Amino acid sequence: MKKPVSKTYVLSKGLDQFFADFYKAYALTARYFKEAFKPPFHFREIINQSFDIGLKSLSLITVTGFIIGVVFTKQSRPSLEDFGATS
Repeated sequence: MKKPVSKTYVLSKGLDQFFADFYKAYALTARYFKEAFKPPFHFREIINQSFDIGLKSLSLITVTGFIIGVVFTKQSRPSLEDFGATS
């Protein structure tokens, strides 16, 4: 029968996990910058993807902007009436 292996921590369970996650984030960032600036550069593909992403998100941005405008108008109207603004 195997004996259960007890896990030992360098600092504590929470701190060890924090530093492990921090290292993973650092490694991802370092790998990104290493790969981002390594030739060959495909500028045409970057332009095509940026256009595609922008075109597909245009409707969402429009609806979100409209809703934010309505909320802003409804919230600022009482304050502006104090200064003499009318509809």
